[in-house]
Amino acid sequence: MRPGIAFGQVMWMSRPATTLLGTMLVSVACLAASCGAGTAHASHSSPSSASGSSGASGALGTPSASGPSASGPSAVAYVCNFSYVDQPGTTIAAVDTLDGKVEAPVQAGRLPSAMALGEHSARLFVTDEGSDLLSVLSLPSGRVLDRVPTGVEPDAVAISPNGKYAVVANYNSNTLTPVNLSTMRALRPIGVGREPDAVAIGGQGDGIALVADFGAGEVTPVDLATMQALPPIPVGIEPDAVAVGGPANSTALVANLGSDTVSPIDISSLRPLPQVFVDTDPTGISVAGAGTPSGSGGGHPGSSGLQGGGQTAWVSGGDMLVPLSMSSLTAGAPISVGVLAEALAVTPSGRTAWVAGQEGQVAKVDLASGRVGPVLAVGGRPAAIILAP
Repeated sequence: MRPGIAFGQVMWMSRPATTLLGTMLVSVACLAASCGAGTAHASHSSPSSASGSSGASGALGTPSASGPSASGPSAVAYVCNFSYVDQPGTTIAAVDTLDGKVEAPVQAGRLPSAMALGEHSARLFVTDEGSDLLSVLSLPSGRVLDRVPTGVEPDAVAISPNGKYAVVANYNSNTLTPVNLSTMRALRPIGVGREPDAVAIGGQGDGIALVADFGAGEVTPVDLATMQALPPIPVGIEPDAVAVGGPANSTALVANLGSDTVSPIDISSLRPLPQVFVDTDPTGISVAGAGTPSGSGGGHPGSSGLQGGGQTAWVSGGDMLVPLSMSSLTAGAPISVGVLAEALAVTPSGRTAWVAGQEGQVAKVDLASGRVGPVLAVGGRPAAIILAP
């Protein structure tokens, strides 16, 4: 297991560790996003359940009046501020990616761990790991529309291709909670493997949810048409992020933190393909040209970039991004990004990645040249990142 990062007297781990925070016992798991089709997956920990705040302190992604984006549309990177030096995080940072400015944060629930975008990017779904809730925010205002109870320590979220369901992976109750998006009611939880911490949805219609079971070294497929779990698929050690790509989202890619590998899965047959060694502790994955990717929890929007004539997946881990060809399933030369990468989101052009660093930064990376910058301070310990137009 990858070592944690020390902040004063508190050690925040990428995957589960236990530490005393004041009088509160916090179990921390890693971030995603698939991100989902995957959650923008997350760094994770969870204190006792508590209701999150219902008020926003600022509009999500409202451009600065003085910035160049004030006169036109803006792409916004949203970042879950999962934790701080001495307390759980409760905010989502917003970065205007056109002018490189950090905007006013919005108040979220306790320990926001992963995100997914709804239809037309009008709603942002956030798992509040410390509150055992799925929060639904209106974009760009950040107004809370709904809060839906989940299982214990919701760690990742994804939206079905037809927009009917959100699914939430609950790390400490070993379940997947489907949420009907028409009624905003949680359905019966579905049992999956041990410590599920990332989810993505492949296929068409309701789709097949691929749940990464961190503690079991498996992925549990869930048929969302029948709401039934299917036999688990063996992958690498400590699967920590999952994303989908390929024609009709037919291939899942699982980032295995404990074995430095990516496990491809053919979604039509639900069979694993040979693992790909990436030589870094992978915590996030984003597929260029696909739906939403996942960080270690969960969902970032996809992109349409091409490399070598086909889709490219980008894997974050350590201080590196590693490209992986979807056609040949081989890894390319890594890019050093200068921050400890927790999750990433790739722009629609496929030319740029925004990387969430574990020490409170967001870094812009030119994927063709490898140039890094700017690196922006967003505070907290980011758990997930997602891009919205």
